[in-house]
Amino acid sequence: MTSRIALAAVTLCACVLLPVRSHAFDEYVGKERIGARAGGAITSDGFNDAYGNGWDFTLYFNERITHHFLVDLRLGALSMGELQLKSLDNGIVLPSGTVEMRILSLTVGPTVGTGIGGGYSVEASAGAGIYSVSMVFNGGINNQLTGYDTSQQKFGFNGGVGLSRRLSTNWSIEANSSAHYFLIDKNTDDIYFAFTNGADAPLILTASLGAVIDLR
Repeated sequence: MTSRIALAAVTLCACVLLPVRSHAFDEYVGKERIGARAGGAITSDGFNDAYGNGWDFTLYFNERITHHFLVDLRLGALSMGELQLKSLDNGIVLPSGTVEMRILSLTVGPTVGTGIGGGYSVEASAGAGIYSVSMVFNGGINNQLTGYDTSQQKFGFNGGVGLSRRLSTNWSIEANSSAHYFLIDKNTDDIYFAFTNGADAPLILTASLGAVIDLR
């Protein structure tokens, strides 16, 4: 009898303490989810000529509607690095100074997903919202340009696909690939247009890794 009680106690503890493996989109999905991911950003055409590739960091919040349908609120930051087209200097920056582009985004949209077995799930998302394009000046005579507007807001879109692996009832890890696009005005009053030497509206591709926690 004592051995049976001990075995039952061990089994109960194992059930409580060991991670529960399940799909990221099933009965274990919390009402809310919070996640973060980081990775690289790939640009093309004139945007790539002006800044090359960059880095992506994203925080997001999901509200569950059903086990397979979530509303996604996403805050993203794209760091595009230093301006590489020296012809755009035009005296704004001295040789000792640099110009960098930063893009912040706040978007909302749907996310759908389904389990594919073995604790894995696939998902697809889409979003629309505001992209804020900013120029960061480091050194040079630009430090004196206190009245210069270096940030503009644009309307944009994004979409992505991801693969998740649930580690426990609450935690999952994920790999994600996304595309970003925002509208521009093709004139020199547009910061993006002016500081890319007239590049077309950008298509930015990102690949990142991250983690997500299901809230209970």
